[in-house]
Amino acid sequence: MEKRKVIFDCDIGCDDAVALIALLLSENVEVMAITCVKGNVGVKDVVNNALKVSHLCKKDIPVYEGCSEPMVRDLLKGREHNTLMQRVKMEIDGKQILIHDPSFPLPLPERKVEEKHACSYIIDTLRNTKEKIDICAVGPLTNIAMALRLDPTIVNNIETIYIMGGGLYIGNRTPLAEANFYDDPEAAEIVLTSGAHIVLCPIEACEMGGTYDQKDLQDIKDTDNKIADFLYEELQGYINRCNILFKGDVQSCCVYDYVAVAPLIDESIIAEMHRDVAHVDISAGMADGQLVIDRRGMFKAEKPIDIIYKADADKLHKILLDLLKNK
Repeated sequence: MEKRKVIFDCDIGCDDAVALIALLLSENVEVMAITCVKGNVGVKDVVNNALKVSHLCKKDIPVYEGCSEPMVRDLLKGREHNTLMQRVKMEIDGKQILIHDPSFPLPLPERKVEEKHACSYIIDTLRNTKEKIDICAVGPLTNIAMALRLDPTIVNNIETIYIMGGGLYIGNRTPLAEANFYDDPEAAEIVLTSGAHIVLCPIEACEMGGTYDQKDLQDIKDTDNKIADFLYEELQGYINRCNILFKGDVQSCCVYDYVAVAPLIDESIIAEMHRDVAHVDISAGMADGQLVIDRRGMFKAEKPIDIIYKADADKLHKILLDLLKNK
């Protein structure tokens, strides 16, 4: 089977790491490059984490630094109208607690970040390819949107954009907005209306298929290798930080981004998918960043937006364990 060629665009925190490792270990996928964007952590931390994870998996993958700010949202001061904002950082005794680890406890490889900007890499690669390329976009969509604005014709050489973003009925960063779409709503709207074929994986499908409890984490650890040990420690750390930030009894975590990229490895993980008319709210109001789906049936879904409504948890868990066992 010919491998699917993929550009992995990320803001690499814990769940991005699971997604990247799954793609790097899969025999069905060739990760051509990792492009980095500000999201879970600052873009330079994303770059270092991407280099570290690639090295851990013994893969020599070029890493490109991309956009360090959203397209326009930060230009409007006071845009955060919502008072029910998810807590993603806190300072305790002078130490900052972040929901995602800004620096994975792994050695930095000798390989350095590429000089070319991530958006330039995306444009040049898609302009010059002789075959269509998939994009996995599991952070804010700033890099992808900027590339599409600079050269809209590159959409013709994109096979599918696999996106983790939005919520069918709820948000996480706010009651209505998921974090990736909230962090750059304009970018999300540009990508969703670009004409590219999109497979969108929202919060609900991720939590259905990619929630890992303590038994699941022990199963990962029991595969007994350095990659599994890293994932176990990072996901346990993720749970611990969520307990501090949310002041609850959190015993599980969701690896959202892994669910979004898993269809590249095995499409059968999709249990239910619909083609919907979809947009992103960019009003800068209380619904800022909300995925807006029109299910009334009054308008034809002219842009090919396929949205995953249900994911198969058993298959997703088995795929990751098999990849770790056979690495």
